[in-house]
Parts: sequence; structure tokens; C-alpha cells
Amino acid sequence: MTCAHPGAPLTSAAVTELAVVCDFDGTATLHDIGDEISKRFAGADWLLLQKRLFLEGKLTTRAIIQSIYTPVRATEAEVVAFAVEKAELRPGFAELVEAARDRGAPFFLASGGLRQYIDAVLAHHLRPDLRAHVQIRANEAEFAPGGMRVSYPGDAASRAAGCEVCGSCKRVSVAEARQSGAGYVIGVGDGFADRCLAQFADRTFAREDSYLHRYCRDHGYACTPFTDLYGAAEAVRSFVA
Repeated sequence: MTCAHPGAPLTSAAVTELAVVCDFDGTATLHDIGDEISKRFAGADWLLLQKRLFLEGKLTTRAIIQSIYTPVRATEAEVVAFAVEKAELRPGFAELVEAARDRGAPFFLASGGLRQYIDAVLAHHLRPDLRAHVQIRANEAEFAPGGMRVSYPGDAASRAAGCEVCGSCKRVSVAEARQSGAGYVIGVGDGFADRCLAQFADRTFAREDSYLHRYCRDHGYACTPFTDLYGAAEAVRSFVA
């Protein structure tokens, strides 16, 4: 397996449209905002314990999505304000959205994170005209004095697509992109939950040295490693059907 270099030309046959499916935490942003929320409001030791249990196979993907937030008793306003302050969009992300918008390519921001903080971060850090082009597909937080609970709006569609792992499978967003008319889908990600982008998108950008990058290398999936998203933006701009 070889990873293509950023900016490598895209080729395709009989393609009518293009779409982008992009992860949020650690991909669109420099840091994993979900993890940062857990560290801030549940404690760094709690987050590390959940990650260790996940690596040991004692927590499923769906379970860890919930467990890192279970002790969080902060209000929605407190969590959102922290996320907005902590978040930094990855260089090139705005340009990637802009490139997709300018050529009429749907842009799906598909995340196992929480819609509330994703929405707030984009509203604060992305120009309104670009934010309007982003379609968020994410989980939902329910804030309560007894702790935060997570619900999975994409769970039924994920199971119907053959994935019972995380409740928010990104292959669903790839399928939605194709249903919108896209004959070629670019996937952008970094983590465990982004494996389906490598399997179901037509081209994958994987953050350099991330889990997804190693997964592609170890399983023979072609990918383009990135540290910023300018190369992905150029790939969208230069795409030829």
C-alpha cells in the first residue's frame, strides 16, 4: 500500500458530482474537543481510564462515546463556551469548505462527537457563508444534573448500513452523499471511527501518523496523509469528472 502525496491529481470516469465527508475532532480541529471537554469537566484521569478500557476491549466504541461524558455535570452553556474557547480549526479547513461550496459539492461534517459543541465551534470560528454549506451529522448531548447522556440520531441508519459499532457510522454520510448525486466522495479523517471512510469513500485523506493513517497503511487502503487541509482543498478545486 502506498499513500499518495498531498495534491496528487484525482481521476475518475463518468462522474457527475463530487462530495466531501469530513471528520470533526482532530481533523477539522487541531485538538479533539470531545476529549478536552471530558478532561475539563470529568477529569484527565477519568478520560485516560476510559481510553485504557477501550484499548483493552472492555468498552465498545458506542460505550466510550458515552462514558467519557457520564460524570459531566456542567450546563450546556458552560460546555459550549469551553469548546468555543478551546477549539482551533485546522489550517486549510475553511478553504476546504470554501472549495466545496464554490463547486457545488455537498460537505458533510460527520462526527461521533456532539452536535451542540460542533455547531457552536463552527458558528464562532467559520464565516457564516461557509458555515451554511456544512451539513452536520453527529450525536446529541442531553445535559442533566445527574450527568451528561448521549443519544445517537444516526443509530438506525448505521445499523441498516451494516454497522453496529458506534451508532454514528460515517458510511451513512458517504451513502447520503452518493444519494445526493455525488459520483465521487472524498473522505477526510484521523481516528478509529474514520475507518469506514477509507473503505467506502473514493479517496481518503488521513491525518499524518494518526490511527487512520496507520490503519490505511496496515490494511492496504490508499490514502493521502495531511497535516493541514490545503491539499484537500486543492484536490476539491482541481477535481475533474
